Amino acid sequence: MNKNKIKKIANSFNGDLAKDLKNPKFKKTFNEEMLKLQIAEQIIALRKKRRLTQKDLAKKINTTQAVVSRIENAQVYPSTIVLQRICNKFNVNAKFEFCEL
Repeated sequence: MNKNKIKKIANSFNGDLAKDLKNPKFKKTFNEEMLKLQIAEQIIALRKKRRLTQKDLAKKINTTQAVVSRIENAQVYPSTIVLQRICNKFNVNAKFEFCEL
């Protein structure tokens, strides 16, 4: 696929998304899913940076590989307890902020 075709598809997608986001119900669901994806992305990046498997991470934070998998696949929100365990084990802080949509 050439760059122009990719750009055209991306522009079409962005236009459709902008229209869909005008629907309050869609926007709410979209924002909820984006939050799960952002959290998952951060956990995956930290885990990979530390060269750990999901099973290794699960063991360190006293949970199962299945739980880590569901979090990383944005199927569930991690509990604040799980997030705190990750922070404690890896000596990092989690940053949370509200921003305008």
